[in-house]
Amino acid sequence: MAVESSSWDAYVGAVIRIEAPGGVYWLRPAPSMSTRGEYPDPGKRPLYVLTAHNPGGQPASGAANAAAAARLTAELGRRRLAWWPADGGDPSWTHVEPGAAVTGIDEAGARALGAEFGQEAIFVLTPAGRRVVACADDRAVTTGWVSELHEAG
Repeated sequence: MAVESSSWDAYVGAVIRIEAPGGVYWLRPAPSMSTRGEYPDPGKRPLYVLTAHNPGGQPASGAANAAAAARLTAELGRRRLAWWPADGGDPSWTHVEPGAAVTGIDEAGARALGAEFGQEAIFVLTPAGRRVVACADDRAVTTGWVSELHEAG
């Protein structure tokens, strides 16, 4: 099933918040292949940001989303993947979906994991750029990123 255009535009314009060991990073989209600010992972590994909320792009209840998030966390633990809490939301931060920024997996594995949890797309972050990648087909959009670091408390 293809990602609808309005959903896709929301993914492309989304802001990502990652709670990494060095602090809380806010990453906003920027022009393609343009990066500014500090990358969240000091090892410069790719980060795959995904959620289990609202599978199929359909609003789910708070209880259903919490249960799905718990299943995702358990699956990441079962696979022994390193991850940090991450949220994705619209630029006004009125619609926010909690998730995870995962390392130690490749893009195909991250897409498959997103699809397993009914997600339409995931975010792929690298020091060189940001991509929104569909889980069910080959659709992808490349942007850059601008990060703002808030020091750990």
